[in-house]
Amino acid sequence: MVKDELEEFSKLADQYIITCDHASLAALVESYTKQDFTFSHPLYEAHYLYCLGNCYSKLYETRKTEWYSDDLMKSVIFYRKAIHTLPKANWQEHVNNIHAYDSLRSMIETNLANRLSSQGRALCCIPHYDKAISIDNNPVAIISKANNELFLGNSLYDEGHSEYHYFIAYNLLKKGLDNFKKQYPEQKESLEDGG
Repeated sequence: MVKDELEEFSKLADQYIITCDHASLAALVESYTKQDFTFSHPLYEAHYLYCLGNCYSKLYETRKTEWYSDDLMKSVIFYRKAIHTLPKANWQEHVNNIHAYDSLRSMIETNLANRLSSQGRALCCIPHYDKAISIDNNPVAIISKANNELFLGNSLYDEGHSEYHYFIAYNLLKKGLDNFKKQYPEQKESLEDGG
C-alpha cells in the first residue's frame, strides 16, 4: 500500500466514523481486510493498523455489542499491532520522521487507552495514557485520563483513595484546559458542553 492509498482509506474511514455511517464503514473495512498489503515503510503499516483499530472501535462500540463478544477486542488487537509495528525512533533520522513516529504513537496509545477504559479496564489503560502524555502532552489523552481517574474515584469505597484519584483528575483537567486550543473542533464541543 502506498501513501496515497493509505490517505484515501484514512479519509474515508474518518468520514464514515464522524457521520456514523456504519454500513459504509463495515463495507470499507471488509474490502480492505480482504486484501494483503505490502507497505513501503513500517510507519504506513502502523497507520493502516491504527485506522483499522479506529474503524473497529466505532463498529463495535461497547454499549452496542454484547459484553462477551469477541468483536469488542478487535480494536484493541489492531491498536496493539500498530504499536508493535511502529519503528522505534532513531535519533539519527530526520526530525520530521521522528515527529511522525511520536505523533502516531501518541494517537495509538491514546485510542488504545480509551478503548480499554470503555471496556471497564480502568487500571489497564493508565500506562497507555501516561505514554501518550509523555510523548507530546496529547490533550485528548490528558482529558481522557482525567475522566478515567474520576471513574476510579467514584468506584472506590475508601474515601482516602477516592480523594487521591480526584486530585489526579483535577490536575489533569487543569493541564488539559491549558492545552484547550490544541483540541480538534469536535473535542472542543464536548468540553464546552461540560463533557
